[in-house]
Amino acid sequence: MSLLIYLGGGALLGALMRWWRPHPSWAWIAVYWLAAGAFFAAPLTTSALQTPTDIAYQWRPWREMVADPVTPANGLLSDIPLQMIPFRALVRERLLRFEAPLWASELGTGQPLLGNAQSAPFSPLGLLALPLPAVRSLPVVAALKLLLSLLLTDALLAALGAGRAGACFAAAAFAFSLYSICWAYYPLGVAAAWLPGVVLGLVLLRRGERGGLAGLTVCATGMALSGHPETLAHAALAAGVVAAALLGGRAGGGAARWRYLRGLAAAAALSAGLAAPALLPFVEALPETARAQLIAGSSRGVQPPPFAAATLQLAIDPLAYGSPRDGDWTGPLNFNELSTGYAGLLALALAAAAALALRGRVLAIFAGGAAALLAAFAVPPFLTLVRALPLLDHAANGRFRLLWVLAVAVAAGLGLEPLAASPAGRWTAGACSAAAAVALAGLGLPGPPWQRAWWLAAVGGSALTAAACCWAAARGGAGGAACGDRGEAGEAWRWRGPEGWLPWLAVACLALDLALVGGRYLPVLPAAFDLAPPPAVAVMAAEMRSAAGAGAPFRVIGEGEALQPNLAALYGLWDPRANDPMQPARATLVAGRVFRERYRLGQPMLLMQRPYPVPFLGYLGVRYMLTRHRAELFPPWEEAWDGQGGKLWRNPDALPLFFMPASWRPASDPRDALLATVANEDFAAAAVAEVGEGEIGQAGAIGPAGEVGGIRRQSCQVRLSRVHANGFELEGGGPAGGLVVSSVTFCRGWQLAIDGRRAELVRVNAGFLGFLMPPGAHRAILEYRPAGWVWGLRLCALTIAAAVTALLALGWRAARTRNAAQW
Repeated sequence: MSLLIYLGGGALLGALMRWWRPHPSWAWIAVYWLAAGAFFAAPLTTSALQTPTDIAYQWRPWREMVADPVTPANGLLSDIPLQMIPFRALVRERLLRFEAPLWASELGTGQPLLGNAQSAPFSPLGLLALPLPAVRSLPVVAALKLLLSLLLTDALLAALGAGRAGACFAAAAFAFSLYSICWAYYPLGVAAAWLPGVVLGLVLLRRGERGGLAGLTVCATGMALSGHPETLAHAALAAGVVAAALLGGRAGGGAARWRYLRGLAAAAALSAGLAAPALLPFVEALPETARAQLIAGSSRGVQPPPFAAATLQLAIDPLAYGSPRDGDWTGPLNFNELSTGYAGLLALALAAAAALALRGRVLAIFAGGAAALLAAFAVPPFLTLVRALPLLDHAANGRFRLLWVLAVAVAAGLGLEPLAASPAGRWTAGACSAAAAVALAGLGLPGPPWQRAWWLAAVGGSALTAAACCWAAARGGAGGAACGDRGEAGEAWRWRGPEGWLPWLAVACLALDLALVGGRYLPVLPAAFDLAPPPAVAVMAAEMRSAAGAGAPFRVIGEGEALQPNLAALYGLWDPRANDPMQPARATLVAGRVFRERYRLGQPMLLMQRPYPVPFLGYLGVRYMLTRHRAELFPPWEEAWDGQGGKLWRNPDALPLFFMPASWRPASDPRDALLATVANEDFAAAAVAEVGEGEIGQAGAIGPAGEVGGIRRQSCQVRLSRVHANGFELEGGGPAGGLVVSSVTFCRGWQLAIDGRRAELVRVNAGFLGFLMPPGAHRAILEYRPAGWVWGLRLCALTIAAAVTALLALGWRAARTRNAAQW
């Protein structure tokens, strides 16, 4: 199935590419399809896995599914099983059931799913792989991403005038760069694949060529839907610089400047409108998240580390600090955030040679990429200038390496054949290649065998290219055309001259370099690591299906590191622990402070300290706890099951998701609410609500006990009658009404209707959803439908209608012009 989907997806991408641009040809599309597929050949053609799921098998219950202790092949990729796979699984479940992927009750105490952005439910490449389960779909999406990068970069170089070897060299340098490979399974890597297409659209739009506006819109929309707004912001900055440079340059018979500006505005409006259903919910949810709270205090945590001259060596030696694959990484930040600016030693050398020899636009491209790299390395004042721009002060600006990688690939691809076509160019290319080889050799031979193999290939490839260039230059001869623009009449390959074989030698050397440095970064694993539910999990999942069908879902938890947060979502289980910076901050802080006395946002939320907070776990509806086999818990916990995966304990006193406590009081402020909730020993008996006296009176819920501001007592009941992906339905009440309390996260986007009439929600117990029920029996419907989703759909529909109207008008005008010409 994986291979069939990759074949079909590749054919679709190839057809769309050929509809847009004449290059690459179908033959080269097939070559690129094979190259991208070869990188993921194991999961595409066998039952093996190439997702880092072995990380989960360090912990119970999965570690009891394997005979020997597991050491992860690449422990740096823990976000893949702990975030990306669960997000993907939840989105897939919603979309296959034709439900909007708006809310995730399975994660923490509930959080926005579409508002997370990284869930990327509408990513075009993700939709192609929708039939596959999450563990199997990630390699397919990554392979399609590589293919897309190859196609778009090739087409960009062809539009800029590069020959066949130059376009192939640039495509390989960008698509198989460490940035592309190391982030292959992350939304930011998928978003980055669209960047060459955005630049290509800008170029075509400036020239007034066919498909400029449409291609720019599609690529920008694809990037926006891929799930990483930060990459979108970085790409927008790069696109602005490129657009300004094209606007200031000579049009060369292209579109007039005013027409170009109009096209840019139209592309921006169309892209924003089409992506609005994904972007607006993220914008709406962001201010309430833990990430926003942390960055509001200080954005240092997401910025690259202070500049150190030693880090510059990473531009030529990405393994200077070691590698997570060999367990010898010693850098000041992790490998992905420091070493992913590498597009090949030879690519860097030839890009520098082209900038020196050709100057002009190649020099401008190389200089722009260098500025992005210096900002990524926090070199003053480049990072300061970037952070002064809107939205980028709070971005992880070390990821500006993406722009450097693309600049190196484009500059090297544009210069490859012109350098090979003249003796002066060959001398320059030879000197730069030799200098790169000497520089890497001077850093020393690494220790691990795989690192040594890459080092020898990189040094040897650059040295071989340098020797070939110098030998060809010494033989003299100006050569013919610069290998010709592909397919032009009268141009033939000149394999007997240096301008014919030198570029392809460089392509081969680059391919070996990148294959060795990135080829084993994403480890291939046996099919046994497929995250199939261990028996302990299967027991809870069966109970959950039965309870959810009866309208009584519950939550589960693991002691210590057992049943890692988010992973339970793969099996339809709800886990109150959060492992996502996009979790709403208030509810996360409440749970964290109960689980861990000095908890701070951003810290792991694990149940480590005994005695366990039994009252709060009961309030959260935690019915099952997974522990080690020898663990012993005290009442109310009852041993329910002991087998492969661990021991399960059942809490018969777990409260339902929604209930009406015996009493409650208004909180004087959020801090009062937090302290009262953390200290509460009986949530069925008492609650606090952040509600004004006016709201209490309007609801008719002032109990018979008391004075204003005092404790209200109530004896009503409410029952959860239905649960769906984005909401809940409840029935109940009582003669005097009262406060309904839940353990569901309170955040913007929730809407309440009581007997069909809109009602107000209140925050209860410092971070959870509640509302005042009027006297009598009522039916309440809670639905998570954020305004961003509603307005996003409206904007998207309006954009599509406007685009269709414009196309019809253009067609009608063209037909009228043809008829007039015939008459």
